[in-house]
Amino acid sequence: METILGLVRETGNARVRDIAERLGVAKSSVTVALRSLAKRELVNYEPYQLISLTDEGQRAAERIRGRHTGLSRFLQDVLDVDEEIAEASACRIEHAVPDGLVRRLSCFGEFMAGSDVASRRLPEAFQEYCADQRRTGKCEGCKVAAMPASQSETQGEDETMNGTLADVAPGEKARIVRVGQAAAANKRLVEMGLSRGSTVTVVRVAPLGDPVEIEVRGYKLSLRKAEATAVEVEKIR
Repeated sequence: METILGLVRETGNARVRDIAERLGVAKSSVTVALRSLAKRELVNYEPYQLISLTDEGQRAAERIRGRHTGLSRFLQDVLDVDEEIAEASACRIEHAVPDGLVRRLSCFGEFMAGSDVASRRLPEAFQEYCADQRRTGKCEGCKVAAMPASQSETQGEDETMNGTLADVAPGEKARIVRVGQAAAANKRLVEMGLSRGSTVTVVRVAPLGDPVEIEVRGYKLSLRKAEATAVEVEKIR
């Protein structure tokens, strides 16, 4: 959805081939993902037609893009990280940390930019600022960050065991803990739905272990064994 949003803003339209090229995936993988998103009424998709976001999809894509932009700006403006490294790192971080933390980092960057307090007082001043925001209920990031862990999306899951996706047998389920690829490959896997917290079912494994066919977020994907090995998971008993 973030990619569709970017393409429409840049060129005025989005096609399957453009999405596939930007994400570095096969057009067939994009088609499967679009069908799933269409069922959830997040995109308007018909074969061989231009693709657009629904109103709900537009809002979701803008939230996703906002997370990415906020993280990238924090890394660049606060930590003085190179832009290219910041962009690649933001792609990895945004799928591995809670939404509230992303918002707080972005908020801290904005607070620093507009603050004239001494640097050694910044932490204390930011805490005072956040306390005021919580009292007035103005900051959505503070609300999300304050949510108890019991409200996380993994609450109530069965007891788990750690490993990699390559260790999961056909028919077994696992929850993704981390996607440990190089930046470009990591982004491709994450955009395919392999993000932290997602539940994956292994459908089939080829005789020599390559490829591994999985189901995630309602659609099926084929991964090379090296890719599956890089995805750390918790097996769900």
